[in-house]
Amino acid sequence: MQEFEINASDDVKERTFRLKALGNQWYQIFNEENEMVGEIRIDQENHQHCETKGCTLDLPILNSIRKNIFLHKVFADD
Repeated sequence: MQEFEINASDDVKERTFRLKALGNQWYQIFNEENEMVGEIRIDQENHQHCETKGCTLDLPILNSIRKNIFLHKVFADD
């Protein structure tokens, strides 16, 4: 399973998250303390849309995570 780190920010603070690919576009999200804070699924057809499970994160951080997953995938495929 692929793991990678991203930086995500809201209007206040930038944070580092570790993501673990689970397959079928699902990713587990771990915070700086290595605690799982939820799961996110990226919609391959519409990158503005995502689905979450068990997330304890606010929407601005989730949107930043979603965008950074997409960027990671674009640059990882090059």
